[in-house]
Amino acid sequence: MKRTVAGLAAALLVAVSAVASLPTLPSKPPPVLALDLPAPPAPARPRRVASLNLCTDELALLLAAPGQLVSVSRLGAEPMETPVAARARGLVRNRGRVTDIVAVQPDLVLTSAGDASAATAARRLGFAVVNIVQPRSLAEVSANIRQVARALDRAAAGEALIARMLVDLAPPPRAPLTALMVGGGGQTIAADGLSAQWLRHAGLQQQRVTRGQVDLGQLLSKPPQVLVVSRYYPGQMSANQNWLAHPAIAALPAAVQRIETDGRVWTCGGPLVAAEVARLRALVRR
Repeated sequence: MKRTVAGLAAALLVAVSAVASLPTLPSKPPPVLALDLPAPPAPARPRRVASLNLCTDELALLLAAPGQLVSVSRLGAEPMETPVAARARGLVRNRGRVTDIVAVQPDLVLTSAGDASAATAARRLGFAVVNIVQPRSLAEVSANIRQVARALDRAAAGEALIARMLVDLAPPPRAPLTALMVGGGGQTIAADGLSAQWLRHAGLQQQRVTRGQVDLGQLLSKPPQVLVVSRYYPGQMSANQNWLAHPAIAALPAAVQRIETDGRVWTCGGPLVAAEVARLRALVRR
């Protein structure tokens, strides 16, 4: 018995030694999943473009060639949200989700930097993506137009849109009037933000307001020369809209000029604002 056990042990040692002497094979990398593949580059001339955001919707609707755009967000097709909604007639509406556009198989997806998850999801599914920033200056508005236009192979259309925008803007007057843009609930804009930069070209200088909301007492004690009322969803009254009908607004001095603006164009701060700026500039009394 002892010899048998000793023999088995010896044989086992020989086998282990033989295995250890075999050449080591290189290890294979783990299989790459489809979700890990990098997104393909945007085609030179995309034919099926989908937009997932109101702001990219507006740029695409202004720049795309006929038939090039196949899907926009539901906001981009809603007339109460954007003046260019009529151009979205017949397009597939999405809810800003990549899963909504899989069926249309776009070769280019337009997203906004404000929704990084959408861009990431689109790339993981193998879609080419153009992700634009939320503009903080008029120069960045032009840069976004050019970025989308190049991606659509519509560079000439982009330059034409910028040229029209600059004509509508015109140089800002040297002596702007003090102004206050007021929306529902007393919401207003930052004195140094993009909307205020647009207003400056209308000859209006936005007053500084703390916490982005107009205080009625301050409005009466230090009224602006021009009150710009931003109307959004006109005809639909709400607590926010009722604020604009407050008696304190009616009690402002007669010298305060009151003009209304289309609140829809200010949401994205894109090129649609330019024509509105030209209209406001023509209304302002000097």
